[in-house]
Amino acid sequence: MCLRAIIRIAAKIYPLTNRALKVPVRTWVSALLPLLLLSCTHTEKLNLSRLKVPAGFHIAVFADAPHARQMVFSPSGVLLVTDMSDGTVLGFPDPEHRGHAERTVTVLSDLNAPHGITFHNGKLYVAEINAVRRYDWDESRLQASNGSKIADLPGSGGGHSTRTILFANGKMYVAVGSSCNVCVEDDKRRAAVSEFNEDGSGQHIFASGLRNAVGLTLSPKTNTVWTTDNGRDWLGDNLPPEEINDLGASGGNFGWPYCYGNRVPDRSQSKDYDCSKTIAPKIEMQAHSAPLGLVFYDGNMFPAEYRGSLFVTFHGSWNRSVPTGYKVARIKFNSKGEPEGPPEDFISGWLRPGETKKGVWMGRPVGMVVGPDGALYVSDDSSGEVYRVTWEK
Repeated sequence: MCLRAIIRIAAKIYPLTNRALKVPVRTWVSALLPLLLLSCTHTEKLNLSRLKVPAGFHIAVFADAPHARQMVFSPSGVLLVTDMSDGTVLGFPDPEHRGHAERTVTVLSDLNAPHGITFHNGKLYVAEINAVRRYDWDESRLQASNGSKIADLPGSGGGHSTRTILFANGKMYVAVGSSCNVCVEDDKRRAAVSEFNEDGSGQHIFASGLRNAVGLTLSPKTNTVWTTDNGRDWLGDNLPPEEINDLGASGGNFGWPYCYGNRVPDRSQSKDYDCSKTIAPKIEMQAHSAPLGLVFYDGNMFPAEYRGSLFVTFHGSWNRSVPTGYKVARIKFNSKGEPEGPPEDFISGWLRPGETKKGVWMGRPVGMVVGPDGALYVSDDSSGEVYRVTWEK
């Protein structure tokens, strides 16, 4: 799986760097191959028995899905999964409700790094790296057709490449990460969440100062959009904290690149920026955990105390002396929609306890969705699986 991803990335990057720098292909490959391989380091075979969940919960593989990222269920309950590396959207029907996909269906192919995916008013929406596209959906045949671009997004141009989409409160929201580790963006659509009309018109910046907001979800209590945010690199093992932000009714400025955490100034960027005017995160988490997906649990399968909880995937660190993350965490919320207490482990074991070596893991969780059956589905773009988490007495 990693080799295919490397080939795909290299095929896109080399022509650009060669035109700009006139670098011979042998020199280019020798210089960049170690970096590309680092992103694919995966030395342990998946062993489900190592994954730990609370008592009463069970985790199993629902589908094999190389490079699985974001997920959504179709109107009749078929799981669709985006694959950024292969440029596809895959469908995994389970018509007999056996808890494992019966087959794999290629719903869409030849897309430009598709990431975000959702249904709205019977149409399928996919967020590619440079556009949001809308498709007619044929549930009986599991086919998407008549694709049309409804919104332009910033292209690749370095930096973060995920684009996540959410419909809420009569609007469409799209998250776009920064083009860099820390900088002032020329394109204000980057490091931000944009708000659109449902047809893709009327784009404007809703929330800025979000370095890399990958996950988007709607709070059932506050009826506002919440998002993960990945903090900058190279401030040490424990700075800055990763964040979960409530974008509120009208959005605003969340601080990056001048501030991080609870309005802490980043002195490497500015010595006089007023961070008190920015919006503080609702939740701070361990630095370099790489929180990606998040979802409020609204199903009926899990015990009552889990309903309304926020689940977050930690993709895991790549730049920390001792690795961290590689798990799914649960955050309790009260009846008013406010977080209570720090994140607690919900699924762990993709990283061995006490592991000190970078790049030694068993999987890297990415996206989550609550199924019609009340189970929690978790994608893993490293082991290439979609997990199904259930509970029973």
